[in-house]
Amino acid sequence: MTTIKATCPACGEVDLTADDIILRIGAQSGGNTYGFSCPDCGDFVQKPADERVVRLLLSGGVMPTLDHVPAEALEPRSGPPIDHDDLIAFHDLLESDDWFEQLQGSNRF
Repeated sequence: MTTIKATCPACGEVDLTADDIILRIGAQSGGNTYGFSCPDCGDFVQKPADERVVRLLLSGGVMPTLDHVPAEALEPRSGPPIDHDDLIAFHDLLESDDWFEQLQGSNRF
């Protein structure tokens, strides 16, 4: 099994296996990261991963995870964010028998 050396900010250099490392490949933004739980202190360490680091980790047997960003998250938004009062109003609406009809005829939600 391949030993992968990484650096924990608190403990310094540590030895890991491919199964110890989480490699996240950013599909949309190219923001790749890798992370691991330090075997010495237990802290989770996350670092950016440029193309060179990604290639090294892949060659060491690390299985990548594709970070998928839903298209809805990238859509432009307008208006204020929802707040606690909006959630209560929506909850109250859903308790009514005609909630669907009310929702269709409203620009509120």
